[in-house]
Amino acid sequence: MVGSRVASWHGRAFASQLAGQMAALGFVIVSGLARGIDAVCHQGALSVGGKTIAVLGHGCDLVYPKQNSLLFERIVTEGLLISEYPDGTPARPHHFPARNRLVTGLCDALIVLEAKAGSGSLISARLALEQGREVFAVPGPVLQGAAVGCHQLIREGAHLLDSIGDLYREAPGLFEGCSFDASINPASPISISDASHQILSLLSGGPLVLANLKEGFEGRFDHLLDTLHALELKGLIARAGLFYHLKA
Repeated sequence: MVGSRVASWHGRAFASQLAGQMAALGFVIVSGLARGIDAVCHQGALSVGGKTIAVLGHGCDLVYPKQNSLLFERIVTEGLLISEYPDGTPARPHHFPARNRLVTGLCDALIVLEAKAGSGSLISARLALEQGREVFAVPGPVLQGAAVGCHQLIREGAHLLDSIGDLYREAPGLFEGCSFDASINPASPISISDASHQILSLLSGGPLVLANLKEGFEGRFDHLLDTLHALELKGLIARAGLFYHLKA
């Protein structure tokens, strides 16, 4: 997961929630420990006890930027730091574009959030494609221009992502080996009405993210996604960011 160093509040909040939700499902979140999107993605993963890897553009014994000192120390104990540079190597501008190939090389898919035109995240997207990785881009508000690069990627064929459901629909193979079995087939498949009732009952207690819904849903993951989509179309539920809630 990569994105702008100067991210909006909305972009940071969405990135943190998305990283946390994915980490809760068993994904390892890989990013570059830069300011903005990178940092909140690491934080989001750690906030749910998930796994995260930080790929550095300097030696592993140095902290950069200094404002990420506490996050750096937490990843040392709860995650993993990786660098191709020996200890003592300071951060240099050209190190960061070079390390992007390691970020994408470690991943099965790249998610780009709030990338402006000419952003280094677009370099990561090109590298990911060259390495045969799936590329997803999160759209954003047009007037602010913070997601121009993401919109460019979508026009060029990247998958649009505004929920984990998009990730599953476009690349279900990524979910193999997660903390749940996406291919479970119940002995007695539940009906659409039963699935709808389950979801509405779960949401009656308040907004939930997809990972929480999966925990309480008795059925296949793809059935959950299909039913959520059907309930949205019927106007019975709505989505605010990554949270599903009953529609008033």
